[in-house]
Amino acid sequence: MEQINKQTLSEQIYQVLRGDILSQAIPCGSKLTLRMLRDRFGVSHTPIREALTRLAEDELVSYYSNVGVRVISLTADDARELFELTGDLDGLALRHACASPQRAALVAALGDVMRASAAALARGDAADWNRWSDRFHLTLYQYAGNRRLTAASERLLAQLTLLINAYRLHDGSAALIEREHRAVCDALEAGDDDRAGQLLRLHLDNDLRRTQTAIAAR
Repeated sequence: MEQINKQTLSEQIYQVLRGDILSQAIPCGSKLTLRMLRDRFGVSHTPIREALTRLAEDELVSYYSNVGVRVISLTADDARELFELTGDLDGLALRHACASPQRAALVAALGDVMRASAAALARGDAADWNRWSDRFHLTLYQYAGNRRLTAASERLLAQLTLLINAYRLHDGSAALIEREHRAVCDALEAGDDDRAGQLLRLHLDNDLRRTQTAIAAR
């Protein structure tokens, strides 16, 4: 039985379950029951229900009549919608960040991210590389200066992370993604923001094609 801090039951259960779902320790389509989770965490139903409600709000689980709660499954159509919307939001974040007084700080921060991700890739640390790959996109929102834009991206990122882990999309493609990120940074460093935006969109279009190929192969 896992030990949970009694002062923050709902939050801790939510974070544990969210992490397990995103990493696919709890696979897509898995049924989650109150009894199963009560046995796992050793707590009453109330904090478990609260945690499941938050996961449903994140659109990581769904409630079904006479079935209970299941982890979502993502299809090729879901992948298309996620990457198209992410492309739109990332492009908007990039435009806001480039137009801000912090443009130079954005370029410097992305450079730091690229050095860290390249180092992780070189030593074969897939988990660390995945974190830095996500950080590349999150940095755009950090410097965009728009809280609502950031909030919208966070829910999408969670579902994208789930999709990537469910289909092992980074297997064999990390080096390609790294080069695409590097191309965006190079355009920004050269002062060509329009080109950077085009390359960012191309990168996400390529991610979509890789995803669709992986899904079709299942």
